[in-house]
Parts: sequence; C-alpha cells; structure tokens
Amino acid sequence: MQAEASQSHSWWERLLNLISVVKPGEGKSCILLTLNACILMSAYYLLKVIREPLILAYGGAEYKSYATAIQAGLLIFIVPLFSVLFHHFAENKNRSIIISNVLAFFILNLVMFAALQYLQINVGMVFYIWLGIFSVMVVAQFWAFAADLYNVRSGQRLFVILAVGATFGAWLGSRVAGPIFPHVGIVGIMMLAVALLLISVFLTRQTDGTIPEASANEEPVHHEDDSHRWLDGFLVVFKNNYLLMIATFVVVLVFINSTGEYILAHLVNEHTKELVASGEITDVEAWQGQFYSTYYSWITLGSFILQLFFVSRIFKWVGLRGAILVLPIIMLIGYGLMLFIPIFSFIRIAMIAENSANYSVQNTTRHALFLPVPRKLKYLGKTTIETFFYRFGDLLYGAFIFVGIEYFQLGVSGFILSNFILAACLFTLAWKVGHNNLLEVQKTQGNSPPQVMAMIPHLQMPSGSMSKFSISECTFVDPDIGDALKFHARRVSGQPLPKWIKFDRMTRTFTFNPPVGHEGELNIEVIASDFEGLTASSKIKVTFVHAHLLEGTDQ
Repeated sequence: MQAEASQSHSWWERLLNLISVVKPGEGKSCILLTLNACILMSAYYLLKVIREPLILAYGGAEYKSYATAIQAGLLIFIVPLFSVLFHHFAENKNRSIIISNVLAFFILNLVMFAALQYLQINVGMVFYIWLGIFSVMVVAQFWAFAADLYNVRSGQRLFVILAVGATFGAWLGSRVAGPIFPHVGIVGIMMLAVALLLISVFLTRQTDGTIPEASANEEPVHHEDDSHRWLDGFLVVFKNNYLLMIATFVVVLVFINSTGEYILAHLVNEHTKELVASGEITDVEAWQGQFYSTYYSWITLGSFILQLFFVSRIFKWVGLRGAILVLPIIMLIGYGLMLFIPIFSFIRIAMIAENSANYSVQNTTRHALFLPVPRKLKYLGKTTIETFFYRFGDLLYGAFIFVGIEYFQLGVSGFILSNFILAACLFTLAWKVGHNNLLEVQKTQGNSPPQVMAMIPHLQMPSGSMSKFSISECTFVDPDIGDALKFHARRVSGQPLPKWIKFDRMTRTFTFNPPVGHEGELNIEVIASDFEGLTASSKIKVTFVHAHLLEGTDQ
C-alpha cells in the first residue's frame, strides 16, 4: 500500500482526470476497459448496418416486430444456460473467464453466419434475433466484469470514463460502417466484427491483473450454492428486493422510451404525408432516411457531450442517488410539455434530449447500481435484468400499442398522456432504487470525510523570482478504500489566488512568481474533497520577502 501511495500520475492518468478522478496506478486498467468498451460497441454498430438489409431480404419490415417477441421468448431459455455457465466457473480465480467464454460463443456464431451468407443461405430472421440477444448479453457481461473488478468507490469514479469509450465506439461503428459496406459487403462486415471481438477477448484477459490493490473488489471468489443453478438467474432477481426494483425500473424505462419512439415515428409519417401533399418532397424514403440520420446524429452527439463533460460532475454533485433521477425528470418535463405543445418539431427535440440522457447519464448510473452487490448478483442479476427484463419491456410496449390502437383508438395525445403518467411512476421507482443503493453501499462501507494528518509549515518565499512548493501526499488521507481526493487552493477569505500563484491539482504543487518588491503575508487554504464532495482543509501562511533577506537562511 505504501509503494502504491507514492506513485505519481502518468501522463495518460492526468488526461483521464479531465473526465473523472483517477488515482495513480488506475490508468492501465481504465484504458484497457475503455478501449474494450469502444471495440465492443463498434462491433455491434457495424453489425447493425447489415441487420436491416438481411431482414428485409428475408421477408419484409413486419418481421422486425415478430423478432422482438421471439428474442424475449428465447431469453427465457438463455438465462438458465448462462446460470449454468456462471456456476461452472464461479470458483475460478480468473475473473475474465466468464465474459471470455461468452464472447467466444458469439464469435463462433458470427463465423457460422458469415459462412452461411457466403453460401448464399438466407439468415436474415435468425441473424436479426441473434443480434438483439448479442447486444444485451455482451453489454451486460462487460459491465458485470467491470463491476467485479473494482470496488464501489473506484467503480463510481471510473465507470464514467468506461462509458465514454462505449459512447465513442457506438459513434465510430455507425460512422465507419456506411462507407466500408459497399466495399466489403455483408460477409466482410461480419468478419471485421469477428476480428474486433477477438481483440476484445485479448484485452479482457489482459485487464484482470491490472487493478491496483486499493481499487480492486475485495470480495473473494468462492463456492456458490448451485442447487437451483438452472433457475438461479431468475431467482436472484425475484428473491432480492433491490434487484427486483432495478428490474421493474428497467421494464418501465424501456416501455416509456419505446412508446416515445412510436409517437415520433407516427408523427414522422404524418408530417411526410403533409410534405408530399404540398409538393415539397417526392422521395418519401430519402426524406425519412435523412430525418432519422440527423435525428440519431444529434442523439449520438448529445450523449457523447453529456458523458464526456457532465456525467462525472452529476455523480459528484448529487451522487448516484440523484443521477438516477435525471432521466425521469427529463421525461416528466418532456411529456408534460408535449401535452400542451403536441407539435412535430418540439417532440423531436424532446426525444433527442430523452435519448441523449438515456444513453449517457442513465446507462452509466444503471451499470453502477450493481457495484455494491455480491459477485453472484453482479453476473446473474445483471444479465437477467439487462437481457430478459429489457426485452420484456419491449414486448409489453408492442402489446400496449396494439391494444391501444385496436381496442381503445388511442391517438398521439393518449399515448403522450400514458407516458407522462408512467414517467411519474418511473420517478418514484428511481427514488426507491437510489435509496436502496445507498443502503447497499452502507452495508459494505460508509463514506467518511478526508482527514488532515499533518500540518503544512509556514513558508517564506523570495519576491521577484520563481519558487515551488509541493504539499506532501501524507498531508491529507481518505479513510474510504477506493476513494480518491481532488485538491484546489484559494485564499482563506474565499477569493481566488493571485495570478502569479499557480496550483497543480495533480501534484499538489504551488508555483510562486511574485513581482519584484512584493512583500507581506498571504493566507492560503488547501481543500481536499472526495468523490462525493466531503472535504477537509488546511491553511498555509506564506510570507514574501526580498530575496537578499533570505540569503543564508533556511527556507
């Protein structure tokens, strides 16, 4: 521990600190996992490009609606199979072995699809269903693996950076896929995704041993009760109140978001008809394609900006308990205003805001919810929630749209009202999930404020020349394992430091460059704050004198 504490930040760790707080030694694992997240999402978005032509070649757009129901049905059987896999490797000390085996299974599937496509055997429907399962399964495994590596405090800080990689990967995959598709075709895209997944397996295995001791999950790998291993994936959710609330939250969230997308799609069709009738457009498919291209571009950009600049700050300002409320609040405001401003352009903006927050703040928060739970619940609980319950929300949405139109003749305003009511329910659920997360964290560890362990000596600095002083790393200590301190300095009065004093927050170093002839005293306050905002402070008295007065004296 002492050797680890004496480390200084590497240049890439200093760079990562622009996004969130990274302690010395955490940079390697953080970069490996961030790159891995980027590669996984790039592979998925590459495959999404070929999904549409394959399903349309198979039988038409209506088959897409059937695929969602089939995915939910298959996951009832896939979750038990994964439960067996987890118990088979539960006692293995290599934490990467579970996700590595899941990735290997999907790589084999993808090679088989490429071979069948090369032989001109139509795989459209099966591939569409497979990709839907792949997307939720692989994402769940990645974040369960990350939660298994880091302790609660470290995960809350570093998950923000990992999510930046995932967001960038989604953008990169969607941007690259279009230009290269005409050159490599469907088989080429599949094999490129295979290559990316193989790289992901390599990175996953490299990450396992890179976590610093103070940042690592301390839960030992131990024997799990496998008496109900086939049903364990579902049992851990239904038997645990915390996981059951998360599952319910996910179902309602997906339901609202899917219904919102239906409302927008309905208005897009209506608006298209108006443009055709007025003669403003003639090519319907081209206009709608351009609309959705711009729509998803704004969502991708919005989510990336939120993830890069705001998510870590939201976590710090209001904690995870407050961060989970952000999307429900946006939904309440959005659908509430839609009731009074049910116009196409406003609904488009509201859905961009909703999806941007969903793919950034909400995704990061949802993954962080599993940090304080035991290893078994990380893998089985998260996988079950992110696969079956996620698709179950889609299934409920489809049934609701059908019943609402066929039996209740609901129009756009009716669906907006239902979403507003459900958004209020989602807010309540989010509040309860956040409260229970706090209780889960307190079971393992509370949050103590930083402590001042040593006083900073009185300084004498020469005027008219540059001097430096570094505060010892032993001056402030955070008693919470995995937490990290950020530093800033100001005058004791609360005013900022003079421009000729610079403070490096990473190295805790002051650079003094007072003007010639400057004399007098300056009282400085150095403040150390942990990730949740608890602080400790120490004061420094600095006296500036003529350089000749310091000659022959000990500073």
